[in-house]
Amino acid sequence: MPIDIRDHPDAPNLDALGDLTLEPVPAEEIRRRLDDGDELLEDQLRERDDVDAYVELNRRSQGGEYGDIGTALYRLVQLFGTPQVPGYEAGGDLRERTDETFKYLFRVGTDAEDLPDEWLVTVHDWHVDLGVCLAGWASDNVEPAEMETAVGLVSLALVTNVVTEPVQCEYKDIWY
Repeated sequence: MPIDIRDHPDAPNLDALGDLTLEPVPAEEIRRRLDDGDELLEDQLRERDDVDAYVELNRRSQGGEYGDIGTALYRLVQLFGTPQVPGYEAGGDLRERTDETFKYLFRVGTDAEDLPDEWLVTVHDWHVDLGVCLAGWASDNVEPAEMETAVGLVSLALVTNVVTEPVQCEYKDIWY
C-alpha cells in the first residue's frame, strides 16, 4: 500500500544527497521542442508499483484535511511563476482538460553518485492531489518508465519539500 514519501522507508535524506537543483525548463525551450514535433513523455509516480509512495499535502495524521492542491499551486507560483507548459499557462482555455489544470516542467540536477546528473519531472494536479511524473523528451531517447526507483523517490521527496516546507531560493542574485 502506498504511503506518504516522508514516511517511506526508502525515502532519501535530501541533505545527504548533496546539492539538488530544481529549475523550470524555459517556456521557449518547451515550445521549440513541441513545435519541432518532439513529444514530452511522462510516467506518473503514483501509478508505479516500484515507487509505492505519494505526496500527502495535508498530513491527516497531523489533523490536516484531505488534499490542498491550491496551497501547492500557490507555493509553486510564488517560487517559479505561473506554469510554463503550453496549454497550462495561467488564463488558458480549460475546456479540453480533465484531470490536470496546471503543469510545470522542471529540470533536476544533482551531484549524487547514485543518480543521473540531470533528469526532468513534471509537477501538476492529479485529480485533487499533487502529481509528480518522471519525464523525458522522445528525441533524447529517454524512457521515464525505465528510470530507477531511486530517481522517483528523490523526485517525490524534492517536490514534497518544495511545496510543503519553507525553502531558501535565489532570485536575481538575492537569497530569500
